[in-house]
Amino acid sequence: MQTLLRALIVDDEAPARELLRALLAPHPNVEVVGEASSVSTAATLCGDLQPNLIFLDVQMPGGDGFSLLGKLDPLPAIIFVTGYDKFAVRAFEVNAVDYLVKPVSSHRLADALERIHHAPTKTEARVFLPDDRIFLEDGKKTRVVYVSQISGIKAEENYTDVCIADGGSVFMRRTISDWEKVLPKPPFFALHRSLIVNLQAVSDVVMESRAGISFRLAGQQHPLTLGQRPAVRLRKALKTLRGL
Repeated sequence: MQTLLRALIVDDEAPARELLRALLAPHPNVEVVGEASSVSTAATLCGDLQPNLIFLDVQMPGGDGFSLLGKLDPLPAIIFVTGYDKFAVRAFEVNAVDYLVKPVSSHRLADALERIHHAPTKTEARVFLPDDRIFLEDGKKTRVVYVSQISGIKAEENYTDVCIADGGSVFMRRTISDWEKVLPKPPFFALHRSLIVNLQAVSDVVMESRAGISFRLAGQQHPLTLGQRPAVRLRKALKTLRGL
C-alpha cells in the first residue's frame, strides 16, 4: 500500500497551480492540502499543514524556492517545478526527488510521483556529473554553474569557499566533507582536509623547493602552495589524469 502524500503546491502563478492540481486529481494517493504563491506563505502553511511533499517553483518574487528549504525541519520530499532545463536542478541537502519542466505533462508527473517511493534517503549522497548544473547559494544570491566550472573548494571551519573558473566565488555554509561526497572523482581531488581541487583547472605548477610546490586554479588570481606530501599527491593525480 502506497503512503498517502500530503502535497503543498508552491508557485506564484495561479494557472500553474491550477494545472498541477488538475494533473494530480487522478492520483488517489496524493492529497493537495494547500497552495502558496510566495515563500513566506509556504513556510507558514508547512508549519500548519505538515505536508510530506512539496511541488516547488524555483523562481518566485520575494525569494526563490531554495530560500524556503532552510525554513523547514524536517524537510519534506521536494519535486521542483521549473522553467530551467533538465540539468539545472541538482542540489544536495535538498532531498529533491525530481524536477518537472513547465508546462508539466501528465506522464512526467506520474514518473516523479513513482520516484518518491524509490528515492534515496537523506544520508545517501548523489554524486554529480561534470556536466550537471547546480545551485550555489550563499544566503543572499544564487548562482547556477556547471560542476566542471568549479575550480576548487577551500574549507573555513563549517563553511567552504567555492571557487569558480570565471573568477567568482560563493561562500557557503557547507563542510568540505559534504562536497567530497558529491563531487565526481576524477576530476576532483582532495589534497588535504581543507582543499579540494578540480585537476582540470590546475595550471602553472612550480617547484618551490624540495618541500613543496605552488600552482594556480582557473579563475583565481593568487597561487596556492602545498607542502611536500600533498604536493606529491597532486603531481601523481595529475599524471594519472593525463595518462602519463
